[in-house]
Amino acid sequence: MATAPAPPRVPAQAHARTLDDLYPAAAWDLPVNPALPAPRLPEPPEELTNPGGYREHYGPFILRELPVAGHVERLAAIDKAFPHSLYDLMLLVARDDILRTHVGNTPDAVLAALLHAAHAFTEFTESPTAVRRFALAGARLGIGWNSDPTIDRDNGQWWDKRLHLHLNCWPATVCTTARPVPLAAIGDVTTRRSLVDPIAHLAHQVMADALHGAPLPPGCHMLVPDLLRDAALGLPVGLKFRLPGRTFLTTAGCRVLLRALHATAETAHRAVLTAFTGHTDAPTPWQRPALLPPDTVRDNLTALPWLSHPTVTGLLRLRAVLKDVTPAQLRLLAERRWTANRCLTLGGLSYNTAFFTPRPVGTNGEGDWYLGMQFKLVSYIGSSPAVGGAVASVIDRAGGPVMTPDDRARRTDFQNSFLDHLAAA
Repeated sequence: MATAPAPPRVPAQAHARTLDDLYPAAAWDLPVNPALPAPRLPEPPEELTNPGGYREHYGPFILRELPVAGHVERLAAIDKAFPHSLYDLMLLVARDDILRTHVGNTPDAVLAALLHAAHAFTEFTESPTAVRRFALAGARLGIGWNSDPTIDRDNGQWWDKRLHLHLNCWPATVCTTARPVPLAAIGDVTTRRSLVDPIAHLAHQVMADALHGAPLPPGCHMLVPDLLRDAALGLPVGLKFRLPGRTFLTTAGCRVLLRALHATAETAHRAVLTAFTGHTDAPTPWQRPALLPPDTVRDNLTALPWLSHPTVTGLLRLRAVLKDVTPAQLRLLAERRWTANRCLTLGGLSYNTAFFTPRPVGTNGEGDWYLGMQFKLVSYIGSSPAVGGAVASVIDRAGGPVMTPDDRARRTDFQNSFLDHLAAA
């Protein structure tokens, strides 16, 4: 019986010096927007994380609470104090004694209620009545959420670890006035690496390997990594699936897919973390596990049969640029938290999930919908949406326009009209 040829031996030392060396060459030409303007309150509240109850934290910003039959959890509709868009809303899984932090630990009925609300949002914004009333023709939709256990430095799920969906509708004026620039033009390292995390492409490869041969719900197709395609079609960076339509959000198959993706990401992250450090658990605050020697990491990675040779090579390039952090350095970073965003990795599996369509509102409401996952190593933001001709954006909540009384009135009207539609649905 013939034996299969041995895979090529991967050198333990890869030719990479900084995180920037992890970007594929084509990534530097990706169009990005470092400051997508978001409206802001004239006197916003102090930005604080929520260590306690949701009602105490959000207070008057809670618009309504929607019960989920048979469950303690409720869906709290929240007018965000720091909006992503004039027309947006947050839906929080509202429970204080048990935190539902991701799709994997959220009861099926609660997740179904969230996804039905997300579908209702697409349905509402595509309705002729809403398009006329709020001038939504040409607007762009995005529905996303983050999962990140990090509690010692800024991250995509920083303010509240409860699972919460961001329902975003960016008006056409925001999209058409955006002026994307190549990623290479972003001189600030922290901003650049938050727009497109240095491991975005590598994590995509890891997930593609982990999902190889796994069944998908009917009509769902996983896209191969292709940065030129993403730039041409206006798709965000990261793992992507083309969906059979937006009504897929209301199906059991959608919930199965989301849980499978989370479980696969957890398993893959644990395997790579163990290969790099010998540890399986997320670190405690202001601690990071020591790295194993490059030779050991190489042997550990090549022992994982599901990883392809190119992915192992990419992971060894990552090992080559990572460095151990001393206790003194960690103390210094704890005192200078903004510096931590540049110098310290996140404290566990960090990703953003989003439903999106490159089609403007009013052109084809049902078709051309995608599900994407963006994985993070150092990025301090959750979603980096593809809006206004960019494949990635940082939402500028500090420099955007101050909302006028008329803006506030339109925003409130939009939110209440959607919630009325959701209640009727």
